[in-house]
Amino acid sequence: MSDRKALELLQSADKAAQRRGWLSGPKYDEAGDLYEQAANQFKLARQMREAGEALLKAAEMSLKLSEPNDAAQRLVSASKCFKKSHPKEAVDALTQAVGLLTQRGSFRMAAGHQKEIAKLCEVDLADPGQAMAAYELAAEWYASEDATALANGCLLQVATLAAQLEDYARATGIFERIAEGSVDDQLTKWSVKDYFFKAALCRLAIPDDVGAAQALERYKDLDPGFASTRECLFAESIVADIRQGDLQAFTDHVAGYDKISQLDNWKTTLLLRIKRQIMEAGEDLT
Repeated sequence: MSDRKALELLQSADKAAQRRGWLSGPKYDEAGDLYEQAANQFKLARQMREAGEALLKAAEMSLKLSEPNDAAQRLVSASKCFKKSHPKEAVDALTQAVGLLTQRGSFRMAAGHQKEIAKLCEVDLADPGQAMAAYELAAEWYASEDATALANGCLLQVATLAAQLEDYARATGIFERIAEGSVDDQLTKWSVKDYFFKAALCRLAIPDDVGAAQALERYKDLDPGFASTRECLFAESIVADIRQGDLQAFTDHVAGYDKISQLDNWKTTLLLRIKRQIMEAGEDLT
């Protein structure tokens, strides 16, 4: 019943949008409302793609009426309809909304939607490169609005993805920059040890044990409390294992750390790459 009603509303909306005559032209405001009503009926019928498409048409009517804010709102609503089953269409709708918002200087709001684009690209579209670019742009806009914490959150996602793509230099730079800016911040200083640890792992994955050792000393100078953390001691143990080519010691150190502080998939992946490097270095010596 809902989908039939939705189709009837669509037909009425199309007629209102395309009306031609000497006395009265298209009624875009009426058409926009009818497209929205059709979208709601499609939602009731659980036809989310059709709902999203109806909202895209509603957004077109808003643009014809020179109402970009309403158009952006309708585009965002359309993206929510597309999100679960048609992520590419969701990204396209959000991208249009972001364009309208930035034209009007609403960068804080645009940044939030840009971050959502990044999540869709990362998780649903499995496109880390596009996700990184989207997170970076969101961070830039957040920073322009003095939303430093939100900007850093996006940049941390860039660093995480960069390391997954083995762009360790880029990841290291971001982790270190955010850690250095967080040392004296009462709200974020507790995360510093994790940022420094991730930066060290990235350096070791390059591989660059010399650079990692030097970096660890610099981290301890920046944050004296870091020296006694489990993360610092573990990283220093790994540096020693790499220099000695001691695979067993490396394995033991990893197991010991994981027993107390469970390693997530990201850290485990980097440690496996480091382990492979130790193994390959040992093979080269035989």
